[in-house]
Amino acid sequence: MGNLSECVRPDGTLDDSKIWRREPLYQGMNGRFVERFYLTPEESYIFKPLTNEETMGREAWVYKHVLSFCPPVYPKLLVTSGDEESLQGAWSIFEDLGELTHTYRLDTALQVARLIAWWHATPVRDWPELAIPGPKPTVERMAADLLHRQDEAKAVLQRLGLSGRIFTEVRQVAAGSYFGATDRAKVLSHGDLHIGNYAVAGNGRLYIIDWEHAHLNTPYWDLFHLIDMSHPLYSKQMTSSDRERIIDEYISQSQAHGVQWKRDVFFREYACFGAVFSLWMILLIGRDLKQENSVWPRERLLQQWNETAAGLAGCLAQLEAHPYQSGFGPGESHGATGSI
Repeated sequence: MGNLSECVRPDGTLDDSKIWRREPLYQGMNGRFVERFYLTPEESYIFKPLTNEETMGREAWVYKHVLSFCPPVYPKLLVTSGDEESLQGAWSIFEDLGELTHTYRLDTALQVARLIAWWHATPVRDWPELAIPGPKPTVERMAADLLHRQDEAKAVLQRLGLSGRIFTEVRQVAAGSYFGATDRAKVLSHGDLHIGNYAVAGNGRLYIIDWEHAHLNTPYWDLFHLIDMSHPLYSKQMTSSDRERIIDEYISQSQAHGVQWKRDVFFREYACFGAVFSLWMILLIGRDLKQENSVWPRERLLQQWNETAAGLAGCLAQLEAHPYQSGFGPGESHGATGSI
């Protein structure tokens, strides 16, 4: 393996004179590419420059302080530039897991749900560094944005033949009174667990990758990304039966880790969270479709729009199937008991 740091120039780019060849994998939001590079035809690694300025140093911190206590379901971080580097010069090098399969399968999603339950049950009081913003606004801010753009959102619902009654819940979410406002409701969140950030490698093992958005959030955040978050690059068709299976698996595994959930409450609150997030995403994708120079091809965005709309319909149907239950005390509206 040698000294991998020598493969990177002081400006944070790969030094072609020190490597055999390189191939881009994907482009980050700042235009920089994550790449696979080879020292020899048989020895390869993943070079990951900083692709989002707001997450500088976070992934390395998570690897050191959080993932070291977790099951080994993540690629090894081999070397990093360190926190002292500039935004342009920051980078990390990971082991190469080989070709990863990002195809949606229920059995894989159930495995991920079991892992989510594990890290959600991990005590977070020792990690105040994770009390930072996630990659997107909070669901409360999304709900407030939907209220501000209510005519546009209701036009989408009408176009899809869906009820506008969700705005009763949207107002409650925007007010911060729906999911429980206590610290106890916050868990360790991967932050961006869409289908592109978990995969099965060639050895058949499941891996969770790209932890740079880890933060504290409601349990529904990770679950929504696993179940109903769409992505332009990876098509996914979620069914109501799969959604129910995955949520039930999470509830069951949470119980094994000492966290009890009231099933009907959890299902309803997930459905509300998913409906708000999906409707907000539809408006976001709609803005991207109007841009001439979007990061994603138009046909990919249309696919994402349609899959998000299907997820919205599924969450609204689930919301109807699990009537609201009032009467929970302060901090109990999220339906959990036990120690988190």
